Amino acid sequence: MKKGKKGMFFGVSLGVGSPLNVTVMALRVLNQVSCLFVPKSDKKKESQALQRIKSMPVRLEEKMVSELYMPMKKEGLETYWISAKEKISDVLKTGEDVAFAGIGDLLFYGTFFYLERLIKKEGFETAYIPGITSFQALASLIGEPLVQGEEKIIILPDDNLSLDKIKDMDTVVFLKKPSNLELLSSLSKSHILYLGEKIGLRGEKVGEIENVYEDLKDISYFSVIIAKKRSRNG
Repeated sequence: MKKGKKGMFFGVSLGVGSPLNVTVMALRVLNQVSCLFVPKSDKKKESQALQRIKSMPVRLEEKMVSELYMPMKKEGLETYWISAKEKISDVLKTGEDVAFAGIGDLLFYGTFFYLERLIKKEGFETAYIPGITSFQALASLIGEPLVQGEEKIIILPDDNLSLDKIKDMDTVVFLKKPSNLELLSSLSKSHILYLGEKIGLRGEKVGEIENVYEDLKDISYFSVIIAKKRSRNG
């Protein structure tokens, strides 16, 4: 983009699992922008998104890279998003294109939408690049389709609900670290449960859950569970 014009803001989803699980479009955008922003949840550690990008064919030496501190909490995030918006807007005003890159899919239970909304209010154009989610990667690793034919699926941000709400679903996906082990134990009577822990990261664990109380003890925050109805699996 020529100087004197506003830059374009891209939200780039990096996917999970193998670094090869990133789209051609994502790589194209990452290489074409002159400035790259990535989120980090721990001030003392390098951004996991940046670690992932470093294993991809992206020419980081040719661009400005900046980490934005965004802690993992449900409240009080507005201050961090406003700060991020200001830093990104300063670059966009120079006419340079900017990418904000995050693991998984940015618009799937992510907070990228809030940042994009703030950027749009500043008058900049935005574009979104989708990516592979953790549950898609887990389904691939266990060799099971998420749904087929007339099957029904429900994707949940947590397990804070009753068995009656999900027992008739063919596939149930729990995206966060489980806390309601009683629910999962009851669900295991009608469904086969699969765990994906730290998918694409060091210490990755994937497999069938045989004992809910033992297998889900002390697991990582970065965990996802897929429950498949037993009748379908024979």
